[in-house]
Amino acid sequence: MAVSILAPVAYIGTLVIALLVFSRVYRKRKAVAFEKTNTPWFESHPERDVYQTLVAAQNDQIPEEVLKAALLSRAMTDVRRIIRMRDDKQALAVLAQKGSIGDETMTNFAHAEKELEAEILDVVSEANTYREGWGQIIFPTASEMVAHLKHKEIYYGIQAQRQAEVEALEKAGKPIPKPTIEMPPLVTPPGTTIQVQAASEGGQHSITTMSINNAEEESSEAVEGDGLGDSSTASSQPAKQPAKQPAKQNNKKQAAKAKATAAKNKLAATVADEDEEEEEEEEEDGADEA
Repeated sequence: MAVSILAPVAYIGTLVIALLVFSRVYRKRKAVAFEKTNTPWFESHPERDVYQTLVAAQNDQIPEEVLKAALLSRAMTDVRRIIRMRDDKQALAVLAQKGSIGDETMTNFAHAEKELEAEILDVVSEANTYREGWGQIIFPTASEMVAHLKHKEIYYGIQAQRQAEVEALEKAGKPIPKPTIEMPPLVTPPGTTIQVQAASEGGQHSITTMSINNAEEESSEAVEGDGLGDSSTASSQPAKQPAKQPAKQNNKKQAAKAKATAAKNKLAATVADEDEEEEEEEEEDGADEA
C-alpha cells in the first residue's frame, strides 16, 4: 500500500505547531512566575522622581531652596526604607531558619539592599554638590525630621483613637470614662534651645544656637493686638517698667542690709554671752582655790 507524501509533511507540521504552542505557554507561565518571585521590595520612589524631574528641568526660575527641600524629602523616604528593611531583615532571618521562605525571597531582599545603598550614595553625592560636607549630615537631619513627624502623627491621633473608643463604648452600652488629664497643645516650651548643624563652605560644620521663648512672642503679639486702643496707654507701659525695676532693686538691697545687721547683732550677743560665761567660770575657780 503506497503512503502519500502528505503524511510525513502533516506529521512534521503538527509537531512544529505543538512545539510552538508549548513554547508560548511555557514562556508565559515562566514570565508570571518571574514577576511573582522578583517583584521589587519597594514599588516606586516618587520623591526621587520629583527631585530628578526638577534637576532635569534646568530652569532658572526653580530656586536652589526648592531643590534642597526635594533632596531632603528624598532622604527622609530613604530613612523610612532603611528602618523598614532593618525590621524585615530580622523577620526574614527567622523565617529562613525555619524554612518558611525560599532562597528567591532572600535574593530579592539582597538586591533591594544593594539598590538602597546605591540610593544613599547618590543622595550624599547630590548633597555635596550644593555645599561641601552637607552629605555627612543630611541623613541625621532627615532621621530627626522623620522621628518628629512620627511623634506628631501619634500625638494628634490620640484624639481620633479616643473618639473611636467612645463610639464603641456607646454602641456596647457601657459607661464612658471622663478624661482626667486634658491634652495640652503641641507647642515648643519657652526657653527651648535648638542647635542647627550646617556645613560651611570650607567643609567645616558650624552649630547655630537659637533660643525660643513663646512667652515673649505672646506678650509682643498682645501688645500689637492692643494697638487699636489709645496710644497714650501703650506709651505709658514702657515708662512704668523702668520705674519698677529700681524700686525692686532698692527693696532687695534694704532687705539684704537688714539681714546682715541682724546677723551681726546676733553674733555680738553670742560673743558677749560666751565672755560672761568665761568670767563666771574664772570666779568660781578662784573661789575654789581660796
